[in-house]
Amino acid sequence: MDGGLTPPLWGRRRFAAHLGIASPDRPLLEGGIDPIAQIERAHALGFAGITDNGLMLRPPEVQRRMGERLRALGMEMGSFTHDPPGERPRFFWGASQPDLDAALAPTFAAAERVGGVVNLVLLDTGAPRPDQLARATDNLGRAAMLARERGIRLALEPVSRIRVPLALVEHMAEAAAIVVRIDDAAFGLILDSCHMALGGEDIAAAILAQADRLRVVQIADMPGRVEPGAGELDFASILAALDRIGWQGMLEAEFDPLGGEPAMLRALARLG
Repeated sequence: MDGGLTPPLWGRRRFAAHLGIASPDRPLLEGGIDPIAQIERAHALGFAGITDNGLMLRPPEVQRRMGERLRALGMEMGSFTHDPPGERPRFFWGASQPDLDAALAPTFAAAERVGGVVNLVLLDTGAPRPDQLARATDNLGRAAMLARERGIRLALEPVSRIRVPLALVEHMAEAAAIVVRIDDAAFGLILDSCHMALGGEDIAAAILAQADRLRVVQIADMPGRVEPGAGELDFASILAALDRIGWQGMLEAEFDPLGGEPAMLRALARLG
């Protein structure tokens, strides 16, 4: 394993390497931007899987090959974004969505090709906030029902306006309230340490409070969305909370490392 590490040094934790946070042109690992090459490199370095915010920007044939390669290597797909930034029109859950089935069809097809959890973010239309939240809850409830029928998992991520200026729901408690109201096994929460830190939230407390609803955990140190240990977050308390709830999922390494790949791998190994 590169950087002087071997897979046993990862310990009991399982990590997912991102294929690009804001753009598919900036994956976590070295080796170019081809997603199949990235999957193979992640496997060689001991990662349990990948996460890909830009999956919906990739052609269906590329998605199919990604899913096949992940399965062949015994790896997992983490989360991918239903509405990635790009040239496509943005999707507003808080607006009227009369043809929701058609709007979700490409995303559900991608989930069937690669697996994983569909990451949902609520964006602000500018309409009165209570109206948007009511419509979003209705639309998300319909989406959860459709997802459950197809064996697909959805998760809502609260995000900070500092990084996502149109964010409608920024805090975990508010996102959790929506998930509780919908009450569907196909619908849960995504916890991103970057966005929670920007919102001034207690990350460890949120993990304990939302244990039954957590579907995805994304890790990055702050400030700067860097590798764990390169910032100021208390990862000891975060990991202790995950251990306390018996978290068995992957930790999605959703950061841009300050150092090179070997230093980044050592930073993750220290979390092991």
